[in-house]
Amino acid sequence: MSQRRVLSRIAVPLGFTAILVLARLAAVPALSDPVRGPVPLSLRLETPWLYLVLAPLFTLWDGVSMLSMSRLKGLLIGLVAMYVAWRVLAIWQSGRFSLLRELRTLALALVLFAGFVILGMLWHRPMLSLAGTKRDDLVVDFHSHTNASHDVGGTWMRGFDAEANRRWHARAGFDAVFITDHNVVSRESGVGSRERSGRDQEGSTALCPGIEVSAWRAHIVLLGDTLSVDRRRYNGSLDGLLALLRTSGSAYGSLSIASLPEYRRNHWDRLDLLVEAGLDGFEIVNASPKANEITQAERDSVVALARRRNRLVLGVSDSHGWGATSMVWNLVRVPGGSAAQDVCGAVLGELRRGFPAVRVIERHRLRPEAWWPMWLTPVGVVWETWRSMGWMLAVSWVAWIWASWALGRDRRILGNPTRPPPAGGS
Repeated sequence: MSQRRVLSRIAVPLGFTAILVLARLAAVPALSDPVRGPVPLSLRLETPWLYLVLAPLFTLWDGVSMLSMSRLKGLLIGLVAMYVAWRVLAIWQSGRFSLLRELRTLALALVLFAGFVILGMLWHRPMLSLAGTKRDDLVVDFHSHTNASHDVGGTWMRGFDAEANRRWHARAGFDAVFITDHNVVSRESGVGSRERSGRDQEGSTALCPGIEVSAWRAHIVLLGDTLSVDRRRYNGSLDGLLALLRTSGSAYGSLSIASLPEYRRNHWDRLDLLVEAGLDGFEIVNASPKANEITQAERDSVVALARRRNRLVLGVSDSHGWGATSMVWNLVRVPGGSAAQDVCGAVLGELRRGFPAVRVIERHRLRPEAWWPMWLTPVGVVWETWRSMGWMLAVSWVAWIWASWALGRDRRILGNPTRPPPAGGS
């Protein structure tokens, strides 16, 4: 067999491998700090063995899970365009058109896509976790939900209770997580007194108290073991929202955090006013697709305001139980770290220092304002995933690329028994 024919047969896997190597040569750090820049070299993402073995599936789940809402729409548009281009090319190459075959192919594609989406949302699979923190650093999530929230309990995630929330965060490397259900204080979410004071068993993730209040055109996260909040007092007007911020400390003993995307959508021109009223901080990274629309320029302007006024800036999962991808972590320096007797109290005490109290660590991802056109979002997801993953995951990807090609080649040969095998067994 001529060298040209050999190259033509392996052009597809060879091309994918070459692009993957180029992506690795243009590598970017998997982790960054949106406030301080490069992260300590000791910080890394711990990779479970199953994640490594099934790298193409798991890394794509992560890449898609970290997309903003606009990018998710771009993903669908791009996948449709790619499918149509593939089928048109296939028909042109074969010179034959069969409506039945095209319907079968479309049905199979839809089933595979639906399976990818549903399994990715429902399977609480092994996750990449943050590792390499210093002894006195606690890894904390400040905004998460259980089935006590209306938009969890009424969905397929109705079994996502406080213990399931704890397990999700433990797999991602968190030392503590604040349960902030919608308008429900933590004790009503199944977070008992032992969890509110710290850990219920050595080595587990501490569940800390909080609530997310639906105020006037805003969601305000209150961190701390609050009393019940009558949101009707605060959701009727701007005055009501400002009243909540003025009294969150005195009436509820809590720190108040403005949640995304609401403050970006509805209060962007009055952030200084919210701070004047007593707001203690802002979310600058939120893994919810709608909240993930904030651009880097917008985020930087919030960081600048928080720095001037000594307010907190936080990154949050806003987990509602779907999927198994952690996009952001927070480091809080506490003497003794995870060995502290009262983890939640120690974290809250440190937060009262304001801006310097928290270090945000986020994962690299395809951002909403990235240069990739929306219809090329599928390509952008793969490229940014390849750029930010390590060489071990890249090796797993290459193995799957060539194994898939070999399997497809063998199936074509078996499906055409009259076709002579390639010369030299190639």
